[in-house]
Order: sequence, then structure tokens, then C-alpha cells
Amino acid sequence: MPKATVLVQGASRGIGLEFVRALLKREKPTHVIATCRNIRMAERLTNLQKDHQPDDSLHRLDVIQLDVRHHDEFDNFSNSVETCLNDLKHDRGLDMLINCGHIYHPSNRVETNLNDVLGIDLNDVYQVNVVGPLLITKILMKYLKKGCSRFGNTSNGSYASIILNISAELASIKNNQVGGWYAYRLSKCALNMATKNLAIEFGDRSQGVSHLDKSDKPLLCVAMHPGIVNSEMIHAYKELLPNAHFETKENAVKKMLKTIDRLSLKDNGKYLDFDGNETNY
Repeated sequence: MPKATVLVQGASRGIGLEFVRALLKREKPTHVIATCRNIRMAERLTNLQKDHQPDDSLHRLDVIQLDVRHHDEFDNFSNSVETCLNDLKHDRGLDMLINCGHIYHPSNRVETNLNDVLGIDLNDVYQVNVVGPLLITKILMKYLKKGCSRFGNTSNGSYASIILNISAELASIKNNQVGGWYAYRLSKCALNMATKNLAIEFGDRSQGVSHLDKSDKPLLCVAMHPGIVNSEMIHAYKELLPNAHFETKENAVKKMLKTIDRLSLKDNGKYLDFDGNETNY
């Protein structure tokens, strides 16, 4: 039976799909629950599931359809997660939640100036990049509190599980030198704030403001960006910063997993890059 269970929200492609691939390759068997908006359109993810069909001893990958914009799907999602966990062991929890799901812009382009900005686009991006991850975290909280800290480093104190919100280098206010990308930048800034709030509410009791019950272990909540990942949406960034370094999805996830294995409670509420360096908010 796998020792750890991770839920990757938004895993049909990009960083999310690469996290699923990498987690399934870990030396210690890991059970992955992956979500996608439309299973019929997530061929690469469902092919991975076929390659990791459960046998009598090892249950590796479950795929659940979920579009975070459709809140009427949340009850079925919660029930499906509970079923996946109970298939392994009754009352088992989640050891890590990775919120990867995001969109740059509904039109598959980005705003380079204020004239391109539309309210409906801002709302759509905010729903997927901020509201979705936050509500998913809320739904999964009871399972996250049952985690067994199978990722990271407990030398600075034990915790139940890790909540990892995938942020963006473009979310840094201090490091913003080129502007543009209004909807995406704003949404990732908001996700960083949500991460900090979660760290305060469910973090170390020594901070004096934790809302944990006496029997609960703290949760480790971190925002982490993968660098500038080479993707179909990044061409505008290449034009603005022709000398910037662009990571492949594979390298970005490999580096992030190494950083995840080093995380401890001292990192709670931080905004980190893929190498674990603290990024300016």
C-alpha cells in the first residue's frame, strides 16, 4: 500500500500533469488523486492512469473530474475523494494538496496594456486561480488534518500535511518591472494572500492566532512558483524579457519536489521559488 497520498488539483496538462508523473516515479510509493476539468479531454492523464492500474498491493492513481468554476460539482468531488481514500484504508487522510489549476486569460492571450482589460476576464481568471484553490482547500480540510506529514522536514515541529499553492514569478509586486498580464498577476497575488491567511489560521500555535483544535496538528501552507516555464502562453513574456531563463516543466517540477522535501514549519506562509528561496511579495 502507498505510504503517502497527494491530491493534485488541475492535472490534465502543464505543471499539474508533470507533478502527477513525478510523484508516481518516487522511490516511496505514492498514491495520487488528480483532478481535471474534463476527463474525456485529459488523454495524457487517463493514459497515466491506465499505466498504473491498481493491483492487490498497490493503488497509485485516481482521476476525478472537477471544474472549479462549477460549484455544483463540489459535493460529488468531496464524496469521490472520500471513496478514493477509503479504498486504501478507512479514515485515511491527505498528506499534501497541490493546487495547480490556473488559467492565464480566457482568450488564451494576455493583456499587455490597460485597454485590453475587461471585467469579465478578470472575474473568470479570479474564479479559477483564487476561488477554486481556496474552496478546494476548504472542502479537503478534514482530510488534510488527518495527514501524517510524509513530505517535508519535521525537525522544526510536526504537522499533519502540506498545502502547496502554485503561484507565479509574475505575482511579485516588488519584482514587477514590465507590467502587463493584469488578470494573471492580480489573481496570483491574491492566491499568495490566501496562502498566508491559511498559514496563520492553521499554522503553528506559538503564533497565538491559530484556529486549530487542541487535538489538531498544524498544517504547513506555502506558495511556490516554478520560475518562468516554457509554455504556449509564454511568448509575450519572451518578447518583454528576451534574456530571461525559461524552465522546462520537467525541471521545474523536479526542483520543486526537492524543495518540498526540505520544507518545515519555519516556511509556513512563505512565498518561495522552486529552489526554496524566499521571493519578495
